[in-house]
Amino acid sequence: MADRTLKYLSRPASILVRPAPGWVDLVAGEFAQFVANPVARYKFAPELKVEKGVIRASNVDFRQAMEWTMRSLTAHDVEWEAWEGRCTSWKGLAKACDEMKASGFLPGVVKAHVAAKANASFVVSSAVIREHFLEALGASSDENAEMRFRLDLYRDRLRVLVSLAGEPLYKRGYKKHLTGATAPLPEHQAAACVRATLKEPGGASAGDFAGVYVPFAGTGTLAFESVAAQMGLGGCSFGRRYAFESFAGMPEATIAHIRKKLAPDAARFAPLVCVERSEDVLSDLRDNAGYFCDVAGISPETIHVAGGDFFKADGDRALRRIASHGTKILMLLNPPYGQRLKAPAEARKYFTRIADRIIDLEMKTGAAISGMCLIPDESASAAFVKLLKKTHKTTTTHFTHGGADMRLVVFRHHPVDM
Repeated sequence: MADRTLKYLSRPASILVRPAPGWVDLVAGEFAQFVANPVARYKFAPELKVEKGVIRASNVDFRQAMEWTMRSLTAHDVEWEAWEGRCTSWKGLAKACDEMKASGFLPGVVKAHVAAKANASFVVSSAVIREHFLEALGASSDENAEMRFRLDLYRDRLRVLVSLAGEPLYKRGYKKHLTGATAPLPEHQAAACVRATLKEPGGASAGDFAGVYVPFAGTGTLAFESVAAQMGLGGCSFGRRYAFESFAGMPEATIAHIRKKLAPDAARFAPLVCVERSEDVLSDLRDNAGYFCDVAGISPETIHVAGGDFFKADGDRALRRIASHGTKILMLLNPPYGQRLKAPAEARKYFTRIADRIIDLEMKTGAAISGMCLIPDESASAAFVKLLKKTHKTTTTHFTHGGADMRLVVFRHHPVDM
């Protein structure tokens, strides 16, 4: 079927962008950058608006929505509003399915994942609405299906949203091993933290730092996201697939053009040193680093992985690989607080020790260390900031991780202006 016959490709669309939890403003900034700097020319001028924890975009060229999905590193999902209208009966629900099929995008759906939220005139549960929608669609329910629908029924108004991503956007595809870390942080959360630290939602300059030091490296998420930020990579840069690629009539030339524009290149960026003390996790980290370098097209020597403890001499030796007097170092800290802390007093002591260690490393190496630390406790955060305030400027941002309130403390070596 030719592109010109497909209504959904030729008319303006409405899009919802779901951010990494707690990062709606930062994600809105990232998407504003996409609007200002598109990789291709599009028909319409989109409008972005933040409301109720999501970014709503109207007047969007569908091809541009594809680009956003492929570029974003801080969004959880990008959803297309495939149908919106009045719905007060099962007949109305069937009408929504028929009109979506008529638009031409449905590729003969056999399996689908459907989530439903209802505050409606229907005196039935969301589960029953979901079952009727699947029946009208002619599909069976599958939690792992590539086609993912969200039904939002409020009174007599129904919106049918379709995920352009399929699997959540934090699933990059750049790791061989996904388990083993003691303080796992989803990739889009890590990307948001790195960008908030660098104060550049659209990416960071490779010349800002002489190196990046990642203690408590886990399986490498923070390290890899710092490379993505510096190189200006998109989520599609690592070869993952998106749900919209299975939609009928997809413009393959457009998809190939976007992938080419966002393909990794061997651009210079600050070398990384990753330190991990757990032997089991260290093995996964080494494999992940090698695999990441391969898919990102960079030399495997650029990421150095070392076994060791941040608080001990092997932590000093690892940092000295990239630090010397006067150099600027970016330190990314996501300590495994869950294993070590049993009470608030222990948390304060632990994060005070981390702050003291940062100051100690600056004195030993002569380097100017700036960066970030993730802290789950308010009193621990206050103690961390108090110890650093004589030598660093600090800012604290709250976000949600695993349903809990987290603090991103960004520290900047004083008087260096980043």
